[in-house]
Amino acid sequence: MATGGAAGTSGSGGANTGGTAGGGGSAGTSGSGGAGGSVSPDKLPLIDITDLQYEGALRLPASDFGISSLNYSQGPIAYDAKRKSIYIVGHDYQQAIAEFAVPALTNSTTLTDLKMAGAPTQTFASMLDRVGSNPNALDKLGGMAVLEGANGPELLVHAFEYYDAPADNTQTTLVVRDPTQLGSSKVDGFYSFAGAAHTVGWISPIPNEWQSLLGGKVLTGGSSGWPIIGRLSVGPSAFVFDAADVVGNASPPGNVSTTALLDFSLNNPLDADLSNDSGTNDLWTHLSRAAYGFIAPGTRTYVTLGSSGGHASGVCYKCTPSGASQPCGGYCSKDGSDYDNYFWFWDVNDLVKVKQGALQPHAVKPYAHGKFATPFSSKDIGGGSFDPGSGLLYLTLQHADDGQGQYNNPPVVLAYSIKKK
Repeated sequence: MATGGAAGTSGSGGANTGGTAGGGGSAGTSGSGGAGGSVSPDKLPLIDITDLQYEGALRLPASDFGISSLNYSQGPIAYDAKRKSIYIVGHDYQQAIAEFAVPALTNSTTLTDLKMAGAPTQTFASMLDRVGSNPNALDKLGGMAVLEGANGPELLVHAFEYYDAPADNTQTTLVVRDPTQLGSSKVDGFYSFAGAAHTVGWISPIPNEWQSLLGGKVLTGGSSGWPIIGRLSVGPSAFVFDAADVVGNASPPGNVSTTALLDFSLNNPLDADLSNDSGTNDLWTHLSRAAYGFIAPGTRTYVTLGSSGGHASGVCYKCTPSGASQPCGGYCSKDGSDYDNYFWFWDVNDLVKVKQGALQPHAVKPYAHGKFATPFSSKDIGGGSFDPGSGLLYLTLQHADDGQGQYNNPPVVLAYSIKKK
């Protein structure tokens, strides 16, 4: 269980763990928070999906706050341990970010039991139009994280073009220099992470015990699941980078160096049977997308979570799925119900082998994968953020709140701890 953290929990079955996060902080600045002490990292345990323990959830209001709302939210989220708040991307159209204080979690699977967050501490502010130039026409916000810089915390935000038909985008990232002033802060960018669109899905801290072996303090990654699959990692990726190249740096390089530890392509996909023509592919299809990845402290597991489909019925292109009256707009499951939240777990020892040159980034396979049951009915994890101080993993479950009006559908924020081995 989490012991200490930004948000307490209440309700039947939930541990009451409110309080200040011990040793916590922004991603990439705090300790591993896990067991392992004198244990060599390569001997740490692997976890399974049952070790992700549901600690509770919270609701977010559907109202308009400034230029946007959380209806049809895209899902990326960043937890701020010092402010006990989350930064979250709102409606898909505006691509704006707001900050909400995190109320006490409620350990319940009934939506109406959950506490509702109050009005945002910072209303929605646009980001993409505040960078000096945007030659790659980036129009979607990706993964983000609060990272400590020389002048204090900054918000590192990835961005990408939704439909990059020529697959020629190189720019990936902007920085909100003062996230406590979302509407007026200087916003710098766009910077280019080596790995391009393979890197823009999430940002997460590397636990202390793995930093020297992996060559850094922060991971970034992404996956296919968006249009133009050839520009994306056809499976979850992991790249190490030095946050100090950008965060707290008044003159960041235009090109930010990364080291690929896990990466795929159309030539080397996680699974080649992307349409599941064989009927046996339960690993990765055209409908798979990882939304967040992090290394679980005190373990040797790189956790990646998202959604997938077509594993039971197969995948088709612009067909009419069973149970539907109209063709889908692109790839879809042949059975309209054949979608699930999904997990892919990787042994960090394999990532170390990649770092050492003993394995290629596309040669690594997950040691476990499959359906990830969540307490509410949505089958679309939108993003995540891991707080090392509290040991809590926050996930956005898209369109899961159907209780705020007929046309309202903000995400529900779930929280999980990692069972100690």
